[in-house]
Amino acid sequence: MNIKIPNYYNDKDLILDEIWTLLSRSIVDRSEDFRLPVVIVNKNNFSDGRIVVLRGAFKEKRILRFHTDLRSSKIGALKTNNNIYFLFYNKKRKIQVRAKGVATIHYKNEIAEQAWKKTQVISRKCYLAEQAPGSISNIPNSGYPKELEGKNPLIKDTEIGFNNFCVIDSKINEMEWLYLASQGHRRALIKMDDNKYSTEWLTP
Repeated sequence: MNIKIPNYYNDKDLILDEIWTLLSRSIVDRSEDFRLPVVIVNKNNFSDGRIVVLRGAFKEKRILRFHTDLRSSKIGALKTNNNIYFLFYNKKRKIQVRAKGVATIHYKNEIAEQAWKKTQVISRKCYLAEQAPGSISNIPNSGYPKELEGKNPLIKDTEIGFNNFCVIDSKINEMEWLYLASQGHRRALIKMDDNKYSTEWLTP
């Protein structure tokens, strides 16, 4: 059986473009696996991971973006240590990407305001929870006020949620790419700064 080998299989200069293509596609395509990366932050002496929704991928600025609740534990962790890590995997293409960067929290500034304006009601509802994410509860609950259980609010009634909303922009400085293939895996390390990037092969 003939196996089609992608152009980037033996050409390290094509790898970074492929990564950003998948990242950019994930912003508009809900079925793209890269849309839901695992994000890892450093909390005290431990690493703490969770899945987020990727909301922005800006190649020229090397920025990955997601939204979160200001009251969440990852905000406290990032305020102490703003190093951040992303883990992506595309099952169809068998591509794994690990990205390392430095996070910036945007709260009640122009970036947060513009992102909030574009946020749909169903997502805005998440920021209307009365208690902080992860708060202990005596009963199973969604965190929403009772009047919002099982229904979405009007857009005008979500504005209070902006008080809990923030944007995390992560400036990426390193990516590690792994391509799984029956004919032999490929792995590469990409280091980036504002003026250039360098790619070197690694043993898978």
